[in-house]
Amino acid sequence: MSMGLFEDYYDEHDLDKNSEYSHMSKKELVIEAEYLHNSLWNILKYVDNGGTDMDVVKAEVYDGIYESRI
Repeated sequence: MSMGLFEDYYDEHDLDKNSEYSHMSKKELVIEAEYLHNSLWNILKYVDNGGTDMDVVKAEVYDGIYESRI
């Protein structure tokens, strides 16, 4: 996948100034990305295994959003 698409989005939305992540160090960003990546995989595995309870999905989403910053 080309980085051009992401770079265009970054520039068009002035993410250097407007992103809630722009102040974070590389280490913090890697931790954030890994935690969110794992949360998405957990959701996909749950759904692939027949999971249908939206409360389970929402709990994983909230964990992915908030737990990575604790």
